[in-house]
Amino acid sequence: MGELNQAKQTRYLNALRQAGRRITAQRELVCSYLATTDSHPTPYQAYAELSTQHPEISRATVYNTLNVLRELGAIVEIGFGADHTRYDTDTSPHVNLICLRCHEISDADGPLPWQGPQEEIGATGGFRPIAVRVDVLGFCVRCREQKKSEIRAQWLAQRNRHD
Repeated sequence: MGELNQAKQTRYLNALRQAGRRITAQRELVCSYLATTDSHPTPYQAYAELSTQHPEISRATVYNTLNVLRELGAIVEIGFGADHTRYDTDTSPHVNLICLRCHEISDADGPLPWQGPQEEIGATGGFRPIAVRVDVLGFCVRCREQKKSEIRAQWLAQRNRHD
């Protein structure tokens, strides 16, 4: 595990300790998974990936650990209804690109459209931000291509009916 991932795992474990949670082997596995994933996993994906290598892990422990870390601000929930909740392990300011069709989320590369909003907000009014994110909604390349294929197939089917 790299130095950055180790720091993330330590942050998650410390958040659980501060919340009065015991650090069990299963909770450590969840924190390690979150520290090393580059995706924005759903609760089910996190459990499925963890349980393939650790069949003893409890679904309830995975889900509860995710909820506690979210409540503590250690991870950020990106919600699109109960079936599409995902978690972002990167609480630093960044832009999420969210596909409205497949609900995949990726982080945008490049410079941020703002500078230092957490510090500015914290300095005015005493509000303590824990994460800053911008969500850009649209359609990924795969879904755009799939939609084009569907439209083409519909057009061909309609044309063949009239021929």
